[in-house]
Amino acid sequence: MRDIAIVGVMLVGLAATLRYPYAGILLWSWITLMDPHQLAFGFATSFPINFIVAVVTLLSLAASKDNKKPPIDAMLVFMVLFLIWVTGNGFLAVDPNLSWPLWDRVWKIMLLGVLVSATATNRTRIHALILVAVLSLMYYGVKGGLFTLMTGGNFRVEGPGASTIGDNNQLALAILMMIPLANYLRLHSAQLWVRYGLLAGMVISMISVLGSYSRGAFLALAGLLVVAWLRAKNKLIYPLIAAAIVIPAWNFMPQSYVDRIMSIQDAGSDSSFTGRLDAWSVAYGYAKDHFPFGAGFAGATTPGIFAIYAPGKDSHAAHSIYFEVLGDNGFVGLAIYLAILFLCFWNSFLIRKRTKGNPELAWMYDLAGMLQLMLFTFCVGGAALSFAYYDMLFISAGLLSAMRVMAPAKSKLRTKVGLPQAVPNPAAG
Repeated sequence: MRDIAIVGVMLVGLAATLRYPYAGILLWSWITLMDPHQLAFGFATSFPINFIVAVVTLLSLAASKDNKKPPIDAMLVFMVLFLIWVTGNGFLAVDPNLSWPLWDRVWKIMLLGVLVSATATNRTRIHALILVAVLSLMYYGVKGGLFTLMTGGNFRVEGPGASTIGDNNQLALAILMMIPLANYLRLHSAQLWVRYGLLAGMVISMISVLGSYSRGAFLALAGLLVVAWLRAKNKLIYPLIAAAIVIPAWNFMPQSYVDRIMSIQDAGSDSSFTGRLDAWSVAYGYAKDHFPFGAGFAGATTPGIFAIYAPGKDSHAAHSIYFEVLGDNGFVGLAIYLAILFLCFWNSFLIRKRTKGNPELAWMYDLAGMLQLMLFTFCVGGAALSFAYYDMLFISAGLLSAMRVMAPAKSKLRTKVGLPQAVPNPAAG
């Protein structure tokens, strides 16, 4: 029944895409972020849903008269450079059978990001995209939070099957990244019941993060709360809300959870942490010896490479977005990846600077701020997690490029809000 329902929703979305190409962008984003077909039990699990949606969306865009050109900016340049580099690096992969399937997923994710930058051209479209992202991930946040409450926190919350968020750590970070976006929707929703519903979903999703037993996500949650507090106008209300949520949740969780979180302070003797150090050393060693290239996607995690750079140690995932990219694509690939992250932050700061004080663009100012919090959470939580090529990063990169184009320059902003134009000084020059 689930299979029929999922495929049925997809067919309705595809029909809408033929008339409205942006519907395909929303459908594509829903499928890549939520992986709904992984919730099924039959033919839908192996049905090429993502591929079909991508093809129909591209054909619909090609036939439409809508704008199809992404902003020609530094973000587009570095995303193209990254794709070129990882493609060329793939021919040197230590395990092509492992690398190329992962490359096939990455280029599709980056294509979606570019299409978002070209098509998210107004507030309605942007709001719809954020809504799709929030609902896609809040489903797992609410489901996991309720599961944690019902089981007393004695079982880990994990994601759907063989998806990018199937692991408990990856799901927890994805949910944390969703929370700032949900808060944006809460701030700009007209209906009171929607605002309270989003707030409840955010609280239950935080419980889900605790129920994941992810130590990296716990640190990312702490960082998110601190930064959100520093940026808040009301410095008192946020600590009270955080205390009202965290303290009861902490006391509710079983001793096994407390022991796991407290093991952070004994990282030096923790086998999981020492395994991360081994993986980071292997990634760095391979990239240094094969400069400027890497081992190909997941290549630095193979037993053969570990046998050379960490003899006697079990192979281990990178557990760091930075060392993951370094091991996969070398120092040049890492430099381009870091440039993409920097440009995401730069565009968000630029958008906030251009829209500050403009009531008509308050939504853009707030959304850029929430995207900053989301990216901060990704950078902090990703420091101990293999999640470098997560879909939401590239979707956000495209979204911020589109918003930067929409945000007026300073002189245009002054005219828009009725401020006096600067008068040239006759004495100058």
